[in-house]
Amino acid sequence: MKKLLVCCLCGLLLVGCGQSNADNTSELENSEETNQVQESVESEPDEEEETTEAEPEIAEYPLNLDISGCDTFTQIVDTVLEPGMGYTNETIGDTDALLVCTFAYDNMDGNMAAIDSAIYVYNDGVPECIGNVSSIGTAYPLAVKDGYLYVGIYHGTAKYTIENNELIEVESSWIEYDDDGNEEFYYHEVAGEETKSESSDAVDTIQSEYDEATILNFDVIQ
Repeated sequence: MKKLLVCCLCGLLLVGCGQSNADNTSELENSEETNQVQESVESEPDEEEETTEAEPEIAEYPLNLDISGCDTFTQIVDTVLEPGMGYTNETIGDTDALLVCTFAYDNMDGNMAAIDSAIYVYNDGVPECIGNVSSIGTAYPLAVKDGYLYVGIYHGTAKYTIENNELIEVESSWIEYDDDGNEEFYYHEVAGEETKSESSDAVDTIQSEYDEATILNFDVIQ
């Protein structure tokens, strides 16, 4: 009877030890799997941490740059202009001017062209902005001919010069369409009133001047 009792007790102890070892083995396997998952997650690159070089932001038009303290055009270019902006020097009328655009684009003819510009001249020996111009789109980049600045406007062209440090629209011409699609031709001269014409002569004349003008080439700030 005592032998039977001892055998039963040993069996219970063996069963208990077997369950404990199985539990420990299961916990060890789970722990190893958890560590493997953690190592796998840690080894994967964090896509959000990848950084790429940001494109320069396009400045707002019209430009209103703070050029206080700048005594020369060069200082404006070196200390005020931001990446993406462009600049060029041009004689408009009889005045040396610095033209600054919000951005420049490849015009596919060897030029970095622009459709807008702030215009700076020297007034009493220091730079001053005398105005902004803007063309209707990239198909009509700013251009110069015989001291005049040409700007593409809606269905037409405008022509500017600088006199006494003032930006002056010399003349402009354009086409308007009525509800039936009929063309109406308009011409405006700074010294006169806006006129309406039955002929496209004025529109064609300024447009032909623009077609022969030289597209401005801007250096881009990197």
